[in-house]
Amino acid sequence: MNLAVLHVVADEHSARRVVRRTGAVLGRTIAMAGLMAGSGCELMPDPEFSAASRALALVIVEASRSQSVGSVDFEFQLKNQGESTVRACLGPSRSVSDGTTVSSESVNHPRCIRELALSSGEAIRWRETIKVTGLRAGRAEVQVAVEVVNPRRCGKAGCTSVQVTSQNKREVH
Repeated sequence: MNLAVLHVVADEHSARRVVRRTGAVLGRTIAMAGLMAGSGCELMPDPEFSAASRALALVIVEASRSQSVGSVDFEFQLKNQGESTVRACLGPSRSVSDGTTVSSESVNHPRCIRELALSSGEAIRWRETIKVTGLRAGRAEVQVAVEVVNPRRCGKAGCTSVQVTSQNKREVH
């Protein structure tokens, strides 16, 4: 980081040079900070969210082929295995894999879809249907990644997020 420093100078010509150089550096620093803040970039890491994302455990409770062709009905459980309350959101992106990625619904600018606050040991369950176009016929064992969004780090370009991958694989038939 650049800091403006007060210099004691002997003549007027040197004084002008110091002010000009310090002003240019300070101006560039302010402009860069404005660009980063406006773009949705994180200026500082969020240790609370980093710890929270590591504390979350996703489990596929149930998975079955949907009545809709090319889709799978899932039931998920997301549990806070950490010691602190997790404040986050479920984002829109999902990825389903059977060893190779068979389906991925990704959003460039993620937003908060469902807000959650889970105390230590607390879990939520929910059902959703996900399009899985590349899943082979018959039985297949799948793993899912769900996007978790940091609601404290949102800007014009969306929110920062992480993918939480299920701890288990589930057979779909």
